[in-house]
Amino acid sequence: MTSFGEAALLRACRAGQVVRASRGEELVVDADLVRKVCRRDPAEIDPRGLVIEGARITGGLDLTGMAVTFPLRFVGCVFDEPLDLDGADLHLLALDGCAVPGLLANGLRVRRDLDLSRSRITGDLRTPASTSSTAAVWLCESEIGGRLLCLDTLIESEGRAIQADRIRVGGTIRLLHRFEARGALRLIGARVEGSLDLTGASLTRPQQDLALDLGDAEIGGSVFLIDDQTGRRPLVRGRIDLGNTRISGHVLIRNATIDPTGPVTGVNYTSGRSTGTAISAPGLVVGGPLGIEGECRISGGVDLSMGSFSTIQISRESVFTVPGGRALDLTNAELRSRLLIEEGATVEGTLRLAGAHIRGDLTLRGTRWSHPEETSVISAQGAVIDGMVNMREVKTEGGRLGFRAATVGGVVNVRNARLHNPGGQALSLEQALIRGPILLSAGFTADGEVVLNRCAAEGRLDCDDGTFTAGIKAVSATTREGMRLRWAEVPPHVDLTGAATTVLADDVTRWPSDTAISGFVYDRFDDAWDWRQRRDWLRSMTSYDASPYEQAARVFRQHGRPVEAEHLLMELRRRAPRRGWIRDTIDALYGLTVGYGYRPGRVLWLLGALLVLVYAMLLTPAVQETLRATDPRGNVYAADGRLVTVEAATPEDDSTVTVSRRDPRPGPCGDGQVRCFDPLFYTVDTVVPLLSLGQRATWYPETRTGGGSLVSGLLNVAGLLGWLLSTVVVLSFARLARPA
Repeated sequence: MTSFGEAALLRACRAGQVVRASRGEELVVDADLVRKVCRRDPAEIDPRGLVIEGARITGGLDLTGMAVTFPLRFVGCVFDEPLDLDGADLHLLALDGCAVPGLLANGLRVRRDLDLSRSRITGDLRTPASTSSTAAVWLCESEIGGRLLCLDTLIESEGRAIQADRIRVGGTIRLLHRFEARGALRLIGARVEGSLDLTGASLTRPQQDLALDLGDAEIGGSVFLIDDQTGRRPLVRGRIDLGNTRISGHVLIRNATIDPTGPVTGVNYTSGRSTGTAISAPGLVVGGPLGIEGECRISGGVDLSMGSFSTIQISRESVFTVPGGRALDLTNAELRSRLLIEEGATVEGTLRLAGAHIRGDLTLRGTRWSHPEETSVISAQGAVIDGMVNMREVKTEGGRLGFRAATVGGVVNVRNARLHNPGGQALSLEQALIRGPILLSAGFTADGEVVLNRCAAEGRLDCDDGTFTAGIKAVSATTREGMRLRWAEVPPHVDLTGAATTVLADDVTRWPSDTAISGFVYDRFDDAWDWRQRRDWLRSMTSYDASPYEQAARVFRQHGRPVEAEHLLMELRRRAPRRGWIRDTIDALYGLTVGYGYRPGRVLWLLGALLVLVYAMLLTPAVQETLRATDPRGNVYAADGRLVTVEAATPEDDSTVTVSRRDPRPGPCGDGQVRCFDPLFYTVDTVVPLLSLGQRATWYPETRTGGGSLVSGLLNVAGLLGWLLSTVVVLSFARLARPA
């Protein structure tokens, strides 16, 4: 065993030599000697400083409050007691490959690097910086002008491995390769000008489920949690806390395993965060992209709520396992570019985007989702997505894609997706504003209800070749570029109540009977203009409503097909609910006679038939024998001549009555005394009330003759029918003249 005295140690320092033992011997250095050398005049020490290699440092090295302007390097040394560097001001401190029973360095100032590489630091030290926990390394309020280096370092404690609240580092913190912390790393409020590098690091034995705490920290560079060149994967057995942290660069997590050990426990403090969270980073601000690459295995949720990011990208090999919880929480977060989860990624849990603002695209193509929190595998209520939403070929199991009240600046593409949520909703765009089309086509399958209530899309709704096993609800939905509803299988129900679009492109024979289209407004059909098919389409609906017929008729009329429109309106009247046999009978007669006012030509045929009947009746001798006419002098005429003759006219003094110089001649009209009976004109005068030919006013049935009362009654009925039919004709034409 070799012991160094103060003089020998000072000589080595003056010469800039390494203090080491002879080969095969043990070197022992008293910590007090090191302290004495550190208190010497700096001019006596070589700029290379004090270097001790392979020694055992006995006693406690106490440099509290001391200023040491030359480097201190300990290589392969073993310290018997913890180092006490509280408030010290050092030029450089290197503990390379040393065994240290703890490091007390609160308020330490190191102008260059603090190097703990390849060292093993163990201990459970207490300081006034914490009243509740112990740590192996204390660096609270310390300042490191260069780097904090921990390559292949092992730090072990029953409490925290490192507690460095409000530490300031001018360079980079490098916890690399085989670095292992058996205890929590706490750097709350840290200020790091460079990056935080955890390449190949292993963080185990967390305190209260917390493995790395960077709350309120500011990092001027980037954060790396990646595998090293040898393939060593980073391992975190606990939670990473980045709440309100600001990172100027980017965050890269690659081939990492993050596994929270369980719920937060402890008697001193409690946490309001949900249990099972792998990365808790509410309010995190990242200047660059955040990437989760390679085969990452994250067994807890990633909470990025209220954060700000450039881009978030998750690789296809990554797996999130949070059954019944939130796999990725971006509530009220802002992404200045896009959110991309690569095709093939598998997620157990929910992607929460409520209130988030994504200034680019949301790309989830080909991802797999299951075991959601509550009812939604994707919950994007009130989210604003300036770009498109690409959910093509997405597969879900047991939850819905929820975009209630969301705003999307482009297309919503859900083509060839497989959504499985029987008994619930498969897709919800309720009250959403879509500035592009909604594509539910090309093999889209929803085993659950698709809800589009009050959704407004500036593009089209495309359901061609889609399968909707639980139906579609699109109450008051609006699409400006039409609806394509040629689904692969007839859904059990479709509700388009109050919806509006421009073009209705459908297979008219493939609508379910449980269809509600009351108030559904469209401008035209795409190609199915056969009114019979449209009639059958409307007939197939179980519930009666007038507005679908009126809407279809309006479309036919506006596109130059008034006859087809009238057919549909007549069908509407035929399908009207029954209101009693009397009114139903009248309604049926109205339909048979004039087609509910849309076929006034039928009245003309009835008028013609009535004219023929009356004319035929008037041609019979029995009817003509009942007819009488009277001239001004009271002579009564029958159809075949004068029947009753009164006295001849007596001349008056005032010449009002004179005697004709011509002798009376026989004849049925009394030589012009009355209008001659004409069966044809009598028929027209009786049946058509708009015309007055003087026949009905001249000739009347004599009710006291045989059959006279019957003829009088028949003629009166014919007159009433003529009035009725003529009135219907006039009113029907007036109705058709009204604008649609």
